[in-house]
Amino acid sequence: MEFQHQQLQESETAESLLQQLPHLSDEQLKQEYLNALQWTEPLSLILPLLDDKSQVLRVVKLALDVDFCLGARLIGAVKPEFQAATVDLLVALELPEVLKIRLLGSTGSDSAVPQLLQVLHDENSRFRSQVASALGKIGSEAAVAALGQALRAQDSEVRTQVAYELGQIGSEAGVAVLQEALNDNDYQVRESAALALSAIATDAAVAALQQALNHKSPNFRERVVSALGQIRTDAAVAVLQQALNDEVYQVRESAALALGHIRTDAAVAALQQVLNHDSYDFRGKATSALGSIATESAVAALRLALTHSDYRVRGRTALALGSIGTEAAVAVLQQALNDENHRVREKAAEALGSTGAEAAVAPLLIALQDEDSSVRRTAAEALGYIGSEAAVTSLQQALSSEDSYVRRTAAWALGRIATETAVAALQQALTDQDSWVRLSAAYGLGKIGLEMGVAALQEALGDENFEVREKAAEALGNIGSEAGVTVLRQSLYDEDFWVRRRAAEALGKIGTDVAVAALRSALRDEDSDVRRRAAYALGNSGSEAAVASLRVALNDEDSNVRLSAVKALGNIGTETAVAALRVVLDDEDSDFRGKAVYALGSKGTEAAIVALEEALRAEDSWVRWMAASALASIGIQRVVMALEQALNDSDSRVRYTAAEALGKIGSPKLLAQLRQMLYTTTDNYELSTILNAIASIQERCGYYNHDVATS
Repeated sequence: MEFQHQQLQESETAESLLQQLPHLSDEQLKQEYLNALQWTEPLSLILPLLDDKSQVLRVVKLALDVDFCLGARLIGAVKPEFQAATVDLLVALELPEVLKIRLLGSTGSDSAVPQLLQVLHDENSRFRSQVASALGKIGSEAAVAALGQALRAQDSEVRTQVAYELGQIGSEAGVAVLQEALNDNDYQVRESAALALSAIATDAAVAALQQALNHKSPNFRERVVSALGQIRTDAAVAVLQQALNDEVYQVRESAALALGHIRTDAAVAALQQVLNHDSYDFRGKATSALGSIATESAVAALRLALTHSDYRVRGRTALALGSIGTEAAVAVLQQALNDENHRVREKAAEALGSTGAEAAVAPLLIALQDEDSSVRRTAAEALGYIGSEAAVTSLQQALSSEDSYVRRTAAWALGRIATETAVAALQQALTDQDSWVRLSAAYGLGKIGLEMGVAALQEALGDENFEVREKAAEALGNIGSEAGVTVLRQSLYDEDFWVRRRAAEALGKIGTDVAVAALRSALRDEDSDVRRRAAYALGNSGSEAAVASLRVALNDEDSNVRLSAVKALGNIGTETAVAALRVVLDDEDSDFRGKAVYALGSKGTEAAIVALEEALRAEDSWVRWMAASALASIGIQRVVMALEQALNDSDSRVRYTAAEALGKIGSPKLLAQLRQMLYTTTDNYELSTILNAIASIQERCGYYNHDVATS
């Protein structure tokens, strides 16, 4: 209702403007109407009603003076018999070829097609792919015909783009052209054509893809069946059903997966037939595909598959039901926990865990008592994934199992259930004779993150197994208790370098003065990765006390340590940290200088911004680009002036990075400078960035041209 009301208002406004138009001066028309975004839609409504060619040409010419994109839009709005003349106004402009192609596509006019074809046939043009994109934007029958011609281009990149654009247009007229492209000698063109036909998705498109299934390349046939899976019609299902009999396994497998994407009853019926295929792998793919369909008919088919004579099929079926995860699927899986084969029961327990359903907890608690240890272990894992507190008592009992694998999994599962009871159980598990149980317990205590687990983890840092010590150090960091600092500081001298690494990371997370002091000593460790992690951790601490040590680390023999020190100083961001980074700007390594510059943008302090402004004047374009990127990431008004200067940089990367940032934070005064950049750009990506920046500023200020608005 609101949309209809808006349309009515725009229609009434357009009618009023239509009556006033002959009486408006050029300046009035530009300043009061063409330049205001709110009048663009009414102008688009009145132009098809104008019978006076001279008046039409006047409006379009003035619109092009105001803004190129506005002019291109209005060219396509005038009566068809006037569009050739209005397109000529655009063609006559002295603009870079890449911009003119973009604008011709934006007109949406058939009159622009001959101009685009002229560029397409120019053997010296570097922008044929952009021509294909422009024709795709026009999207008319004439554009489709032109794209058909472009499909004979010598450049395979152009043909690939043409096929893509035909798919975007979605016209039935493109099917015949794309069918021819399915036999192109370039694989990417054929693949693009197949995907385009899947986007069109008509019966004719399906028929074309069906013929392509006779192609000699199995890789291409595989892509064709994947494309058919995107169409999701009964006609596509019928073709895919034939592909299930392809001589190459990969094609048959892709056909099964494609049917899984279609998710109709017809697809379920086709896949159900595969469940009796001779190949176990193929039966498994069909089962998995049924799991992705997740309809009632799919559940019914899978329920039947649970009676299959092959236990492997029943196991894959259980996993498929788990991926569906509905109440009906959970109910069927409960039955599968009674299967005679322990492998099937194991898969059923795994599947129940993947559903995350509370209804799965009760049957899994029963499965914890299964006679087979692998089933019990999987049930414990599944309960951990679900994370229900109702499972804590049973999992605690499982910690007494004679099977160490069950105990390991139970400890892991308890770690995912954050209760004090779980913490108490895991503290006890830290004394288990099996090192993997102790490791899982340490992991679990860190996952829960409660202070009451700290004392036990401190003791675990003296465990005989280095992996337990490593996991205990990591857990103490996750908990973040200052009580763990003393033992973690000792662990920085552990005989195992992995323990030392984890201790450094943990101290960085805790971040107290004592922890920072310990990390500073770790910067002298013999293992470079310990030093690297210590530097990184010091950055996370944000401590001013770390700067002096990090300044020394900037000269470390290992480049990764130096880089971590750079990032750490950027994270700290104080004046002394910035001063340390500014020294790096004189380093002989260009890449290192660039990383240091980018790090300055981490905090965006005044001192960092000043340093980045200086870096924008560096001789090295890589450094200037990093400086522009860092200023862009800061994204506040304070950096606007520096980014404006970067718009004139000799390196296109610096220019488009600055333009992208200014589109978000720049003022309307920038519109003139950005428009001027359009006259010199020859790079398609830079052009897109500039146009997007212009559009963003225009959207914020509500008009197209700042000079017109202020004149």
